[in-house]
Amino acid sequence: MTLREKHPELYVSASTVDPGNRTRVVPMEVLCLGYMRTGTASMQAALNILGIPCSHSFSLYGRIRDIPTWIRAFDAKYHGLGPAFTRRDWDSLLGDYGAVTDVPAIAFWDDLLAAYPEAKVVLVERADVGKWHASFCAAVVAPMCSVWGNRLADREPRFVGPLRDVHRRWMHDWMRVGSEEEMRRVARDKYSEHYAAVRAAVPRERLLEYELGSGWGPLCAFLGKEVPPEGVEFPRVNETAAMQEKFSIIAWRGLRNLGRKLLLMVLALLVLGFAVWKMVHG
Repeated sequence: MTLREKHPELYVSASTVDPGNRTRVVPMEVLCLGYMRTGTASMQAALNILGIPCSHSFSLYGRIRDIPTWIRAFDAKYHGLGPAFTRRDWDSLLGDYGAVTDVPAIAFWDDLLAAYPEAKVVLVERADVGKWHASFCAAVVAPMCSVWGNRLADREPRFVGPLRDVHRRWMHDWMRVGSEEEMRRVARDKYSEHYAAVRAAVPRERLLEYELGSGWGPLCAFLGKEVPPEGVEFPRVNETAAMQEKFSIIAWRGLRNLGRKLLLMVLALLVLGFAVWKMVHG
């Protein structure tokens, strides 16, 4: 399978839809509120198979134009800048999705619970917090705090820069950390606090605590969906490998965009230099 086939969201043309003009076209059915690195990509794939289009952090790659609205949501919730988001605002970001999982959405888990009271909640938790922490630090913290990656983001404002900026916001605003060392240090506590808060806020009848590996049965029964035909296995996405490949593709796209920018600058200097030469030499 080629990289294009494995990661189609990184090769589709960026959405040109203005979030301000987007409305809800499918019902919001499921809020998957587990932390990153708890099978969120597998859950996204499973919900897509069940006919529920699911938003994930990976979805942002084709929706760069949505990022300023996400930034506005962080400003409103965590800094009191601007009005709080309403259901209409969330529909402008998520109107073509019937489910959400992963960041940035889970940084607004309580707002989404209130905005979509009809949606059911699925919670996936890794029992071994130590293993989760090692995975989180290796696959999320290290790439986010990479010196090389941040230098590229600083110089490439079309794709890599906006993605870095929106992920920095959940790091600073939701997790309340300001550095790589601090994020590694407090991640376990933040993880436990998040699950405790969700369980306290969601009525039992609205909540499914799903264990990865338990197959289609519990999820389909909870959502009222038919179990997929025999032979359609519950997805198991290798998130570490997938994320490493995605980061490589993102870096390549950023370098390509930066190269184009530098080429245009060189061409502009050559044209200017030729014009000056013509003026001097008649």
